[in-house]
Amino acid sequence: MTDHVTALNQTLSGATCIDLSPVIQNGMPRWVTHPPLVLNATINHDHDNYYCQTISMAEHTGAHIDAPAHVHPGMMDHTIDTIPVQTFLAPAKLLDLRPLGLGPGDLADASTLAKIDASNGQPLAAGEVALLNFGWWERYWFTDHRWRWYSENTPGLTEDACQWLADRSPIAVGADTVAADIALRDGKKVQKSYGHDNYFLPRGIYIIECLANLNRLPVRSFFMALPLKIDKGSGSPVRAIALTFPDAGPC
Repeated sequence: MTDHVTALNQTLSGATCIDLSPVIQNGMPRWVTHPPLVLNATINHDHDNYYCQTISMAEHTGAHIDAPAHVHPGMMDHTIDTIPVQTFLAPAKLLDLRPLGLGPGDLADASTLAKIDASNGQPLAAGEVALLNFGWWERYWFTDHRWRWYSENTPGLTEDACQWLADRSPIAVGADTVAADIALRDGKKVQKSYGHDNYFLPRGIYIIECLANLNRLPVRSFFMALPLKIDKGSGSPVRAIALTFPDAGPC
């Protein structure tokens, strides 16, 4: 009988692990109406003989996952603690939107996503994580008002793009922006958040936001993220990573 633990270890030893999470730190970008993160070195070696920080933050801080209960009062039975722990261990496909040169408030439509998906040669399949690289991670620290610009200015998706993604039944849609499908210009929504409201969360398709380093991914990878088991949580911060393998294709 095959030793599955040994086989898994051998497989993982040939993988490259890419960190998709920004550092949790004071002043980091956030959705503008969410409370700021406060990271404080409350206990220190000089005074207490050991070191321990206190963290105060919203459930949607840094790289994080939205549960359906986040925006749907009729889905309060679908909070982050009800999601099976293995859910976010899944194959992922990258849709690289950087060549479009989208700016704040700009939208990618369904035909554009379909063309990118076709050009990948690896169509997005049911049960995978769809990772959208808008090229926004490169703007994460953009000005002296760092978090506010990144958080108030993002590209997003048209309604038909959200429907196109949902029709492929991914387990989740992730992006390197603060709100995935929502396009913002100077803090104002360009249109309704169709992914959050109509096509993703209502269908049990989770949303993963504020991802880092998507530019380092090939088309195919294996995505891993474990949310905290927060009682009645609307979402949770995660340490998201991707495993890539030599046969996954170019970045």
